Amino acid sequence: MSEENDTAPHKNAHARIEKLAGGIAIVTGGASGIGYALVEAAIARGMHGVIADIETKAIDLAEKNLSAAAKAAGVKLLGCPVDVSSEESVTALEEIVANEFPNTPISMLCCNAGVGGGGGVLTARDIDWDFVIGVNVKGVANCVRTFVPRMLSQKAPGAVVTTSSQDGICCAQGVYGVTKHACVALTEALYNEVHGALSVHVLCPNAVATNIVTSERNRPERYGGIPKENRPSDTKAHPIAERFKAFGMAPSRCADLVFNAIQSGEFYILAEALDDPGYVHLEAETRMKAMLNKGLPFRPKSELLAKVFDPRIPLPEDQ
Repeated sequence: MSEENDTAPHKNAHARIEKLAGGIAIVTGGASGIGYALVEAAIARGMHGVIADIETKAIDLAEKNLSAAAKAAGVKLLGCPVDVSSEESVTALEEIVANEFPNTPISMLCCNAGVGGGGGVLTARDIDWDFVIGVNVKGVANCVRTFVPRMLSQKAPGAVVTTSSQDGICCAQGVYGVTKHACVALTEALYNEVHGALSVHVLCPNAVATNIVTSERNRPERYGGIPKENRPSDTKAHPIAERFKAFGMAPSRCADLVFNAIQSGEFYILAEALDDPGYVHLEAETRMKAMLNKGLPFRPKSELLAKVFDPRIPLPEDQ
């Protein structure tokens, strides 16, 4: 085979997405936010749902809320606690899935678990870097190297989706932005390694109505987190989290865009918010132009993010 053919793009679509039905959809961070929406969408398309998450209470609630949909679709629903930053924990997840679903192909692997925060690159402590990299980068790597070999060996259609962020394609900000750039790069590398045997996609959304800004609640003790028995209750309001929930796009929109991409073959899923159309594309374009034209790092203003982070802008009246 010529070098030109070796480097040519591979097919990356499942035009008949119904072929994924009957398989397993494993979603990390699956108990809330984008992950929950992905599990719900997978169930609706006839896949067994695996809700893998670090929050056991959230898993229980997600299972309760999705049980009727799973029963109606004739599929199983399995909740599994997992800490994706731990290779041992991800390996244990793989064993549970294999035992629960013997001889069943993995139709989807969604490496969605992620954490925010970390601070700026000048101020973040070593343990902050370890925490955010541990989840946002190594967490994806742990899941990929645990599950993708099985997906390749099963000789059945399959898709791998990672959740990055608009911060993964624009001028990076802080430790979080660094890790989301790494997530995009990891997914690009995976695409080139599977040679079209699986479809591969990376989700890069604008602000979404999730709990990403309260990630400290799940910070493991080995990364400086508070012991579980000493953690405060979740009843205290977090102002920015409330604003993300009020102004961010619905997680279900991200799930719809993911399944559209699996069907069309789109690799970079630039998930635009309906009330800030074109912004994610503008961020990517601005960064690429700076690279190609000897420019400087710059991040254009987002009307949506301005509403999220500016407390002077009132919340919608229906909140």
